[in-house]
Amino acid sequence: MKTFLNGLGLIIPTAIIFYLLIWLLQKTEAFFQKFLLFFMPEQYYIAGMGLLAGIVFVYLIGLLLKFWIVQKFRDFIEKIIDKMPVISSVYGGVKDFMNFFYNMKSRGDKITVLADIPAMEAKLIGFITLEDFKNFGDLDMDDPVMVYFQMSYQIGGYSVFIPRKNLTLLDMSIEESFRFVMTAGISNTKGEVHNDRQR
Repeated sequence: MKTFLNGLGLIIPTAIIFYLLIWLLQKTEAFFQKFLLFFMPEQYYIAGMGLLAGIVFVYLIGLLLKFWIVQKFRDFIEKIIDKMPVISSVYGGVKDFMNFFYNMKSRGDKITVLADIPAMEAKLIGFITLEDFKNFGDLDMDDPVMVYFQMSYQIGGYSVFIPRKNLTLLDMSIEESFRFVMTAGISNTKGEVHNDRQR
């Protein structure tokens, strides 16, 4: 029975990932196929051209966003979206979620910490998200750091100000630590705790 469950543990997550990936690729191919057929005869269309067009499109959007005028146009569109009650919530939530992971990834893997909570006699795994508090007033705390604590099996968590002395770096990548936290420690990821406290 254990061997069977181990097999399921590999097959089910892999199948779900492949299903979502194939679904995304098919939708991208179908969408950009219609777009390309406006400019070329159908007999010249080759399967996969729609997907390639989608990749090029996303890359070009990224390049255009480097220009000041395009950034201003984006800001103008976002101001309009912000005035739409339901759409603004969905758009803002998705954008913040993507920016959160992008910003964490750009900072490298030295942001996973073990936070010591003396009042609870507990330690929590968190992620350093902010160290510059120039826009904040007096926090009445020695060398504060903002740490994000992700809740297991949920999209959500808490951002908490914690003294840096209460944090210990974990030798875990962002992907490993997030998987560990999201699965409530059920994953097989094993991180090593550095002996030195954060400085």
